[in-house]
Amino acid sequence: MDSIVSKQWLLARMYEPDLIIVDCRFQLGSPKAGQDAFKASHIPGAIYLDLEEDLSAPIGEHGGRHPLPDPQTLAQRLGQVGISNSSHIIAYDDQGGMYASRLWWLLRWLGHDNVYVMDEGFTSWKEAGYLVTDAIAVQIPSTFQYRIRKDMVVDMQTVGLNLDNPSILFVDSREPARYQGLQEPIDAKAGHIPGAINSLWKNVLKDQVSGSWKNEEELREHFAPITQALDHSKEVIVYCGSGVSACPNVLALYRLGYEQVKLYSGSWSDWISYEENPVATGKEGKA
Repeated sequence: MDSIVSKQWLLARMYEPDLIIVDCRFQLGSPKAGQDAFKASHIPGAIYLDLEEDLSAPIGEHGGRHPLPDPQTLAQRLGQVGISNSSHIIAYDDQGGMYASRLWWLLRWLGHDNVYVMDEGFTSWKEAGYLVTDAIAVQIPSTFQYRIRKDMVVDMQTVGLNLDNPSILFVDSREPARYQGLQEPIDAKAGHIPGAINSLWKNVLKDQVSGSWKNEEELREHFAPITQALDHSKEVIVYCGSGVSACPNVLALYRLGYEQVKLYSGSWSDWISYEENPVATGKEGKA
């Protein structure tokens, strides 16, 4: 089954007992905006998970702006909101699937495969005339047992040791201006990891307004500069600013059958927290 499901698919199954809908809306720079939007209106039965409170660990000296949450802490939180190992999770947001993809990646990292991202977003759901509510669903606690997939993620040391490894391709998911070092509105240094090519995460979308994703054929065309250089023995390491907007690129490549794609979870904000790490600017490649 495709990792992206339509709103019509969800509408037909939203009351199935093993299905849990997760609202992942979030707004950088306004951390309560997602929770406030959820309280005002959401898909019936949905629960809310917050990027910074639930899906990230507290910020430290290293690890980036959105460090990976502690697996045990995240598993306990998932259980608290009723997610178990038998649950089918459908995640949505209103930001092109960026935050929903973070949950998709985290759950797969914890060993849970039955997780999907709703195509488009909450606004599209509402504009289609589908039912919304402000009622908060009763959450019956469950138990979630995790099994970490260590091969899905890499750390700074692994990246640093493989900068010149021809069998590894680094993909930067940020806006071209940030990648090239022309501007940096968030982090302390501008530029990119040496050797990385640029593939803006939003380009996996067919329509950035509605948040609709490209189909597999369109994704294959979009990623042709990457996939033509790959065979299934070559590894792809994807990063962004803090390990969030890289997740749609990881998901998109996974849809094309590239299961060896890894996330540099700390991403650029972690890389530059080590003063000795090299920084490149300008263009090195684009997908």
